[in-house]
Amino acid sequence: MIGARVFVLLALCWSGAAQALCSVVTTTPAAFGSVSSIAVRTTSQPSSTLNGGLSCTGSLLSLLTSNDHFWATVTSTQSGLLGPTGDVIGYTIYANNSTSYPLTRGTAYDFARNGIIDALGLLGGTVPRTVPLYFGTTLGSNVAAGVYSETLSIFWNWNYCSGIGIGGICLGRDIASGTTTLTVNLTVSNDCTITAPNIAFGSAPVVSAFTAVTGQTINLACTKGSAYTVGLSDGQNPLSVGGRRQMISGSNYLAYDIFKSAGTTRWGSVGAARRASTDAEVNPGNGLGTGSQIFNYNAKIYTDQTTPPAGTYLDNVVLDVGF
Repeated sequence: MIGARVFVLLALCWSGAAQALCSVVTTTPAAFGSVSSIAVRTTSQPSSTLNGGLSCTGSLLSLLTSNDHFWATVTSTQSGLLGPTGDVIGYTIYANNSTSYPLTRGTAYDFARNGIIDALGLLGGTVPRTVPLYFGTTLGSNVAAGVYSETLSIFWNWNYCSGIGIGGICLGRDIASGTTTLTVNLTVSNDCTITAPNIAFGSAPVVSAFTAVTGQTINLACTKGSAYTVGLSDGQNPLSVGGRRQMISGSNYLAYDIFKSAGTTRWGSVGAARRASTDAEVNPGNGLGTGSQIFNYNAKIYTDQTTPPAGTYLDNVVLDVGF
């Protein structure tokens, strides 16, 4: 009888034993990539890393129980992604690829809860697997262009049944902890929103009867702190001599031009013909991000040309912003 009992105990330990060991590893950085300042301010940007610093190998024969835990505590000396001018982009860390499971900085989050570890299959095989993390930026960040980054400290702490025998008996627990760091970065690029109404000269029987279009404005809301210039192209049909812009109707042309502010200096696209952000009539200087800078201009049809045949004359002028 004694021998039989010893044999049964040995069978219990041998037939069902399975080891699942975890360790803290070097993370894979999370990069949001290059995003325009406007997109950063108006749309939550997603990112992720497939390796948040916890790696496990092995297999369990049952799902995690209420006694099993995988805690992660995220801390940092910063409050978000810090940029070159001191601006900060806030973001939230999530335990899965939805916004259902946000992590709070400084508070332990249990990945064993809500089935996250089970869904990952972290303990479901012999190949090492790592815990992914997900990120989403906070709306409303009005920031300058540049590289934004933060280094997170992640303290992993776990306690779970690492071996299950016949009958579901736990044969041993894996209890350990460790700290790793994770770098998160995002590059903000310069951008603008542009409001530029069309120019309409109306109609007239002869070129001398057209009146100048005055009080026209172009509104630009460009990246916070950006110095830029604004250019207007020569249109689709510029004169090869004299450089005047021309509207076209069929094979006929009507020369006109666009001038800076209320003056007679032509607004062009090259060199000094462009306008600098410091030259804006409203809010001159570098870009504001959320506020508009307004550039005034006027336009006129040249009266020293022969009146062309009647028709609807059109041209397209490209506005470009250079940083």
